[in-house]
Amino acid sequence: MSNISSDSLFHFTPKQDFLVGILENGFIPRYCFEETRLSSEIKTGLLSAFPMVCFCDLSLSQILEHVELYGSYGIGMRKDWGIKIKLNPVIYANVDSLLADSFGQLSQDIIDLLKTDEVPDKFARAAHNYIKVLKYFKSYQGDFRRNGELITNVRFYNEREWRYVPIVDFDESIEGTLSLEEYNNSIKLEQENRKLEKFKLTFKPEDIKYLFVKDESEIHPLIKAVREINKKYSNQEIDILTSKILTVKQIKEDF
Repeated sequence: MSNISSDSLFHFTPKQDFLVGILENGFIPRYCFEETRLSSEIKTGLLSAFPMVCFCDLSLSQILEHVELYGSYGIGMRKDWGIKIKLNPVIYANVDSLLADSFGQLSQDIIDLLKTDEVPDKFARAAHNYIKVLKYFKSYQGDFRRNGELITNVRFYNEREWRYVPIVDFDESIEGTLSLEEYNNSIKLEQENRKLEKFKLTFKPEDIKYLFVKDESEIHPLIKAVREINKKYSNQEIDILTSKILTVKQIKEDF
């Protein structure tokens, strides 16, 4: 029986420098703004930014639409690497579903209880864990904001997203979430993003299945940049990584 999911988890970015940064430093979480409606009946959900690293579980033949949204530079990791470091697929919610109504009502109940004068420690911990779960919810379909541009009616379900959301403890100096105002403040956002390096995801060269650039003219600059990464990779590892480079142009033509 054929496998409809991929054996790779892909992460794409709009600049080659960002890809080189991943190869040098690992995947460092960044605050991403989420507008996730849990229910069409109950006006609760996520409207905040929180740290994450996102991947998609798509075959190469399905990946072009994703590339158009997120960028032509990427890395494909072995899925067993993702499972080992405890990545998880997100939970897609249709806002008109019974599940969404139940979660929406649960969210409202928790919000109302947290507004009371005395909140038992046990309940506060339960609410904190509920918020962790909520960060793995995503709307089945909705609007997508990137670089100031609004793209409407994006079917997020098609991305088959896997997500890493670092666990931020109560006593951390790191913000669990940022408001829209804080997220839109470039100075504040950069300050908070810099704190997230301690939560980075690391990997070995053998965990990488693919590297992606836009076209053939960018293959040599990528190889040159990898060679200059503070001797992190041996010459043999660089040769192996070189063999894993594909171009978006190749995907369009051959997959």
